[in-house]
Amino acid sequence: SSGINAEYGEYLLKRTAEEAALDLRAGADLTVKPKEIDEKDEEELPWCCVCNRDAEVRCAECDNDLYCKRCFREGHDEFDLTDHKPAIFKKTSQHKKYNLEL
Repeated sequence: SSGINAEYGEYLLKRTAEEAALDLRAGADLTVKPKEIDEKDEEELPWCCVCNRDAEVRCAECDNDLYCKRCFREGHDEFDLTDHKPAIFKKTSQHKKYNLEL
């Protein structure tokens, strides 16, 4: 079984190399360009990044992640991040569309 997998892997590598060579001869640009991430495109969800409960605080030192108070306290205590100070998170009208009535 491992011999078959190795042969198939070699076959796939050979085919990929052959296709890349054809693309190069055709003038294709094979460099991979990472997609630029626009901060405005990413919609912030108003939930704790750990447990998904409603967010209550934001931590600037943790890339502005949102936390409920419990997860902030437990996570920051566990890793001794005493220099991280939470800021109160207030939902904006954009966030309020995520309020769910159960």
